[in-house]
Amino acid sequence: MEPLNLTAPKSWDELSQDQLDFLLRTIAKVNRVNINRPFRSIDDFSAQTAAQVAVYCLFRWNGVRVITPYSDSWLVAHDSKEYLIRASDLAAATAALEWVAELPSGPVRLDHIDKAEAVDAELDDSFTFDDWLSCEALWQGYQVVKSDKFLQQMAEVLYRKPGIKLAEHETLSIFYWWAGLKAYCNQLYPNFFQPADPNTAVEPDRDMLRRNMDAQIRALTKGDISKESLILAMPAHRALTELDALAKEYDDLNRKYPTK
Repeated sequence: MEPLNLTAPKSWDELSQDQLDFLLRTIAKVNRVNINRPFRSIDDFSAQTAAQVAVYCLFRWNGVRVITPYSDSWLVAHDSKEYLIRASDLAAATAALEWVAELPSGPVRLDHIDKAEAVDAELDDSFTFDDWLSCEALWQGYQVVKSDKFLQQMAEVLYRKPGIKLAEHETLSIFYWWAGLKAYCNQLYPNFFQPADPNTAVEPDRDMLRRNMDAQIRALTKGDISKESLILAMPAHRALTELDALAKEYDDLNRKYPTK
């Protein structure tokens, strides 16, 4: 029996819309079966979950249908031909999909949800600093409470549709989109988005989030409250560029004139 060659995307970035949709549906379904609740964070992604998701996706993306399992193999069909896949071969093939258990390194998202079109994945100039602050506050809230209501509200901004209706895998897509976008922004603005010290980091509460956002706005307005509306209307990336430059200036000043 001739061998069956299986191929798979090498990262989140290589996924087509159909592949991304199926992956999200599979993660949501497998995770619910394994731990009997919705996906809440990357910590919910067990090795068992990752392996199951990888197998389902590998077969689906290659148009493979399982006919029957054997003790350590599967008889499958592909393009009207039958193949026998051993467990060891399947394990080697799914190893190429280990990335499904990781967060994206860049923004990936479903183009449409509930008949609404998403904003640009990387956030173009139509996405304002006010939009960014709203989504970031909701994202931080989700990190603390792990409630889907925060992702729902983010979707209303990201798809420009108040009251947008989300299926479980579409709610999950918001989580992955913003996680990937944050990784992307960490690379673009390394001075502003500096990793927190795990020994001193604390979970942000509502007052801390408000103070952090007020500080960002004050930094850009230079204390001139008459400029606040202009600052909030700026493209998000323009505002983040300025905040990154200010953070670098602050760090350079501290290195030049260290406090005792």
